[in-house]
Amino acid sequence: MKKHRIGRGLAMAALMMAQGAWAAESPAPTVSGNRLVLLGTGGGPGGRADRSGIATLLEVGGHRYLIDAGGGVSRQLALAGVAERDVPLVFLTHLHDDHYAGLLSLASFAWSTRGAGMQLLGPAGTVDLAHALGAVMEVNARIRNAESGQDRPVAGFLAARDLSPGAGFADGTVRVTALANSHYTLMDKSRAPGAQSLSYRFEAGGKAVVFTGDTGPMAGLAEFARGADVLVAEMATAADRAMVPPPVQRHMDVEHLSPAQVGDLATQAGVRKLVLSHVGKVDEADLAQVRTHYAGPVVLGADLQSIAF
Repeated sequence: MKKHRIGRGLAMAALMMAQGAWAAESPAPTVSGNRLVLLGTGGGPGGRADRSGIATLLEVGGHRYLIDAGGGVSRQLALAGVAERDVPLVFLTHLHDDHYAGLLSLASFAWSTRGAGMQLLGPAGTVDLAHALGAVMEVNARIRNAESGQDRPVAGFLAARDLSPGAGFADGTVRVTALANSHYTLMDKSRAPGAQSLSYRFEAGGKAVVFTGDTGPMAGLAEFARGADVLVAEMATAADRAMVPPPVQRHMDVEHLSPAQVGDLATQAGVRKLVLSHVGKVDEADLAQVRTHYAGPVVLGADLQSIAF
């Protein structure tokens, strides 16, 4: 398990008066109850008119956890009433750009508005990504530190940790375990050695929420999701497949889940509720196919939808 702290946090004193007053007037909103907020539900690279990039906020036990940070996540948080500085932990399922494209605004705005710190957790390569992110953030930080007369480095704000499959995370509120999935089955691994894609299981207070991340069907995923209160699953439909170039269609077939495969997974795992996110074109026939294979409640996720559990 690779772990890295990009410097140590420095005590913040004598902040600029305007920024200090603004921060004092904007306390972190209270988190009550357990819920998921589907900040962004779109799948794949590129901007979409109907869905923001993939990102889900998990709120449990008075704490917030962000799973993936797709494009537009900063605005989606604002629409959900949450400031960037109030999201201290970000879990990345894998390092395709549609799952981390919003990290720059998220982390840099959190730094600029005097957040206490942010930690990124994800598969191998997350620490490297944090180094690159920090280098970009330094451009802004130098200017703002010069304006304020402070010396608050990005290195004291941003932390990162690579999670190995089977390893996890615990903070006294949630326990998180990671499972290597099959999203990278077809790739030439000699060109991206060590690349991994993870599914996550969050457990707290007798409740469990599982995120498939991007994955194809695989042995072990149903057991990993066994008995979850909510399964947040990706899905790729025939219409999605028809929109990509032929070389990408094999990827859609093998490394994503079809409606029938999503339904089968939910049934095999015995989950209480299935939530579909990271989606593209979905029609009633697709949902009917899911329901043919899974008899429980099915939610087609929409941006900013809130789901209690």
